[in-house]
Amino acid sequence: MEHVDDGYTKISLAVIGLFLLYEWLKGAHSDGKQTPKDWQMLGIAVSWISIVERPLLILCSYFLFTAFFADAWGTLEWIEADYLLVSVVVFILIDELLHGWVHNFAHARTPANPLLAKLQRWYKVTHRTHHLHGGPDGRGELSVSQTIVVGWGWAFTLPNYWFGYICLYFGLVETWAIGTAIKSLWGIHTHANLDYDLKLLNHKNPIISKTMYGLCHLLTFPTQHHQHHSRSRNSACNLQNMLAVYDWLLWKKLAITYERPKIYGWRKNAKEEGSVLYRYFYRSFDKNKKVESDVMVKTVINS
Repeated sequence: MEHVDDGYTKISLAVIGLFLLYEWLKGAHSDGKQTPKDWQMLGIAVSWISIVERPLLILCSYFLFTAFFADAWGTLEWIEADYLLVSVVVFILIDELLHGWVHNFAHARTPANPLLAKLQRWYKVTHRTHHLHGGPDGRGELSVSQTIVVGWGWAFTLPNYWFGYICLYFGLVETWAIGTAIKSLWGIHTHANLDYDLKLLNHKNPIISKTMYGLCHLLTFPTQHHQHHSRSRNSACNLQNMLAVYDWLLWKKLAITYERPKIYGWRKNAKEEGSVLYRYFYRSFDKNKKVESDVMVKTVINS
């Protein structure tokens, strides 16, 4: 499993590197659009995920699955041998559903159940890091560098990651590799500083613009995800990494816009503004302490 995962990681990082070069050539990293702390956060995230989190996830999942499914190693290889395309499609559908559910949970109102509230707080705080890009001047923009910037533990506690590794354990190696590559590359491109979808949505030809509008109900495009990273009510929308159809039909949080966000990134408190280590590693389970994302939309509307 580790060898397969390592190859996928290298491909993803290489594509991120290509998009970073593209963004640099188009000037998307200048004039306050990217800050030194944004780059520091990228370095911390890549180092922590590569050295600590991903190896630990592989190790824990292997021993856990071996303990509970000792005789099941490779037993589903026949599925991808006979139905590879179907298995990849089903893998993506399930992976996206699990990812979207957790993402929706992290952005939802606090549950009444105290245990669920504590669990949600974990997801809220670790995911909050993903939205803290740009400086206090409001000039920051979303970059592909933000794709893998989350607080520690986010990837380790994502159910779709565990689902992927159990697929590997049961022998669906090609299914996992192809499905994960498709999802990863699509997610990387939605975080990149791209606007081709806006040009198509605003195209003077109604056939092109309406076709693009329809596609936005099925797939997540860059501007949709940029709106999720905005400082507006749309920050609670467009939760899916790839399949916008879940945002549309399940979560009822699809937002299709015809312009880019006016302001990117959530407001940071003084400690988050001053320290990238605090921003990345801070956690609190104090039930009386609000997570700023809980009141972020209300603050924007009233400001």
